[in-house]
Amino acid sequence: MTDTYYVKAQLDNLTGRFVHCQYFLDPAGTKPAKVPLAVSKTAGACNLVLIQTTDLVLVSSTYKTLGHAPVLLPSNFTPAVDNKLAIPMPTDQVVTKGAVLMFANSGQVESLYPSADPQIINDNA
Repeated sequence: MTDTYYVKAQLDNLTGRFVHCQYFLDPAGTKPAKVPLAVSKTAGACNLVLIQTTDLVLVSSTYKTLGHAPVLLPSNFTPAVDNKLAIPMPTDQVVTKGAVLMFANSGQVESLYPSADPQIINDNA
């Protein structure tokens, strides 16, 4: 059981506006993770770590519990530190969250690039 997933990110070649992400169970990026990403109910968070050395850096994530009103609050945002972030998950109920990872250019920021939203569920034993 893991509560940490490793992310390879690549800027979309067609539009240059979005990031395609692949998720892995290991830092070498050799063991693909199943989507939705799953953590145990007791984990309290899903940790995401950028592992691919690219021209992108992981900046932040915004997330929402599916089935609730689409409201963006300060509690629906987490900044990344050193290309790592943690999306909080409750420990008292099973939920699914949709997350959008935000990336920027390494060095001088030219733009912010969102990912497609991975879903995270905290029902793994």
